[in-house]
Amino acid sequence: MSIRTAYYMIICIFIILIILPMLLLHGVFRGQDGDGSILLKVYKHQSDQIEKMLLDEYLRGVLAAEMPALYHMEALKAQAVAARTYTVKQLPAYGGPGCRENPAADISTDYRSNQAWLSENEMKEKWGFISYFYNWARINRAVEQTEGEVLVYNEKVIDAVYHANSGGQTEDSTFVWGEMHPYLQSVSSPYDQERSENYLNTFYFGVDELRAKLGLSGEDSSPFIELTHRSSSGRVIELTAGDKKITGNDFRSLLGLTSNKFEISRTGDIFTITVFGKGHGVGMSQDGADGYARAGYNYRQILEHYYPGTKIGRLKK
Repeated sequence: MSIRTAYYMIICIFIILIILPMLLLHGVFRGQDGDGSILLKVYKHQSDQIEKMLLDEYLRGVLAAEMPALYHMEALKAQAVAARTYTVKQLPAYGGPGCRENPAADISTDYRSNQAWLSENEMKEKWGFISYFYNWARINRAVEQTEGEVLVYNEKVIDAVYHANSGGQTEDSTFVWGEMHPYLQSVSSPYDQERSENYLNTFYFGVDELRAKLGLSGEDSSPFIELTHRSSSGRVIELTAGDKKITGNDFRSLLGLTSNKFEISRTGDIFTITVFGKGHGVGMSQDGADGYARAGYNYRQILEHYYPGTKIGRLKK
């Protein structure tokens, strides 16, 4: 091979791997936000700044943060519709509460109150420079192919909450937030088990460590911990620790567990807590959605399963 041939090969590889993806990224794959786009005031909590961006631009950052970009395209599209619906439901213009951290904004990038969000630079850091172009194209496709679609129940936009993994069965919203929604009832999620890192986790605590985390004092009682009330999906609603009653959600938070669906056993001074699922368990299981997609379900069927009784409507300004 001559030096000239090698040189041209290097140029071709550079164009294919670097230049072409950049052109696609800022051309075909970026696309145009349609007539249903909305200008948002997004509170970026880490920098304490408000940035204006179009709805679909914001959604790309949400998908990048909330769901693995390599999940099946139908799962990504289901996530795009759920995230768009959740966002619209929060907006004051649509009767939502707005941003609690900053009243001047519509929504926050803090996952603890709204949805997680990544900037393009953060995506590059997360995925690496080359993978960024491929993942970004997939996310764009999911957002664009569902442009303007939202979930509605009785002609009203729903509260389309979601989580990572339900542990095999989603939860009824009544047991988490004390508010019943017919589209947020418990449904099966059999494909959750395929994501073992989210489906099953084990935590170990010594007696003294557990006592300190739960704020207990005095002598150990027997049984030290008793699970007294569960929901129909198997999540712990209430338990007793010593002479103290604790909700399952508070217990999860105090110990840093991945969900409130758990079993407890004790061997000597060590407590073993086996936890199923990741997240609050209400609405769509992201791992379950990916499993359903790989089994041949499309995004509309996935959404119909996790939000029963809903249908897909078109967003109006």
